[in-house]
Amino acid sequence: MTERTPQSLWQDYLFLTKEMLKCLNKQDMELFHDLMNQRERMQTLIEETPDHAFRSSPQGRKLLTEIRGEDQILMSHFQATHSKAKHHHQVAEAYSGGNQQPVNHRNWVR
Repeated sequence: MTERTPQSLWQDYLFLTKEMLKCLNKQDMELFHDLMNQRERMQTLIEETPDHAFRSSPQGRKLLTEIRGEDQILMSHFQATHSKAKHHHQVAEAYSGGNQQPVNHRNWVR
């Protein structure tokens, strides 16, 4: 296996981040979680790979700034998707009777 450069790892990390956003927009949570796991493995590789000043280079700073921006977009979309799913779940529970309080026995006995 050939050694990966920090630049190629960070570019792959950015690619996975963008793909995660696409999955959120399509509400494909299974693929989203798969990509998230891939991105976590990519982060491990990045941490284990010696960075010979790539992060501090103009190209590295530009790429990392783009990643931060994509991460912020991803997090805001994820929070919105999570809130929407939580709300749908609460509505479904309300309609299915999942949140009903137990019937008070005294209401039935007269």
